[in-house]
Amino acid sequence: MELQDADAYLRQVTRRTSIKDALAWLAEERAVPRPIDLPSLLASLLIIEDQARAADLRGLASRVIRQVCRSEVVSELDPSQELLALDEVLRPAQYGAALDALAARTATRTLASVTLAAVIAAQQDDRNVVTALCAAAGLSYRDLRARVRDASVPTDLRGKWKNDQLKAVFDVIDAVITGRVTASSPAAQPARPVEHLLPEIDDEPERLRGWALVEQMRAHGVPYELLLTQRAVGSAWVAHRSSTGKKVQAAVTTSLCELLDERSVPYHRLAMNAASRDLLTRVGANSTAAAEDGRNEGGQLAVLVHSPALTHAVAVSVARDGGTARKSGARLGTLPARLGIACSVVLVGPGWAERNTTAELARPFNGRIYTERTVAELADALSGIVAQGESLVPVEQNRGAQSTVSVDGPSEARP
Repeated sequence: MELQDADAYLRQVTRRTSIKDALAWLAEERAVPRPIDLPSLLASLLIIEDQARAADLRGLASRVIRQVCRSEVVSELDPSQELLALDEVLRPAQYGAALDALAARTATRTLASVTLAAVIAAQQDDRNVVTALCAAAGLSYRDLRARVRDASVPTDLRGKWKNDQLKAVFDVIDAVITGRVTASSPAAQPARPVEHLLPEIDDEPERLRGWALVEQMRAHGVPYELLLTQRAVGSAWVAHRSSTGKKVQAAVTTSLCELLDERSVPYHRLAMNAASRDLLTRVGANSTAAAEDGRNEGGQLAVLVHSPALTHAVAVSVARDGGTARKSGARLGTLPARLGIACSVVLVGPGWAERNTTAELARPFNGRIYTERTVAELADALSGIVAQGESLVPVEQNRGAQSTVSVDGPSEARP
């Protein structure tokens, strides 16, 4: 895109007669015709910021980029308010059945006398036993695995267990429930489930403790006030959200793939495995960078569109809050240069509209910023380029970097 094209586009969008008036119009957040073509708008502003002769125009363009990103890059999908994969949540009856199976294999037929032998026998018949014991100890599976130092454990909590693995995890769980854990500082308390920890702090000698307390709650139920206390200290759904965080990216990626299917756009859904890395290498991308982003540093490389007219990658990044956006944005902004091919990014979550981090992504992605609300526009842009079947004009995506193709299409067709 040339400077005169950017000038004309901004004057057209704002219906002003000069570029200075157009930038002032946007800076004052005046109304513009809808729907707005955000990638083209950002790309035009970047050209003005880089190439305008007047310093005041360059500064105004920079300011407008930040304002536009704050006002237009708005995601309505808030992971703190919406839940995914509810079918994966273990039901209360399943927890009850697992604990009953464990109690039936103890000498007293209660959890007050639970042993490793009982755990081994029960897990063979009910694969939810270890899951229930983790919950009883207030441990996520990630926390449990971190505490098991002398034995490897299955990656799937409900998978197949060896006896030595069950011994390793039972030792950890038993220590938490019976209170045989210590804190590193006299000012702290070792983390234990609230129903076990608060009686110790309140010094209630007559209260049941350890496995006897677990058995009492299994047999006679849990008071509602204890449930409320647990929610207050543990928050609602926090563990489930943590375990299903990547499903937000997967859901947005699925939506994009369905839209590409409808438009007959050739694409590959990427997974961070050898096959996807080989594919990226074949199309001229840096597969090492793809492998690095498999660690989810900043965003997930989700889709590769490849045709004679276009080689283009799409990343998806989720930020529930501004802090996550700042941390993710620093890594995400280097993705196009590291990958070596043109990229778009889909930003999900309210965190992206809270900081200037989003505006800092405009340059490396050449304005190609979308949200889950605008993935249809991304699919349309990709479809239009593939349908044209033409080689794309290069864009200066990164200062000093090699030119790459643009999702925005030829400059004469679309700024």
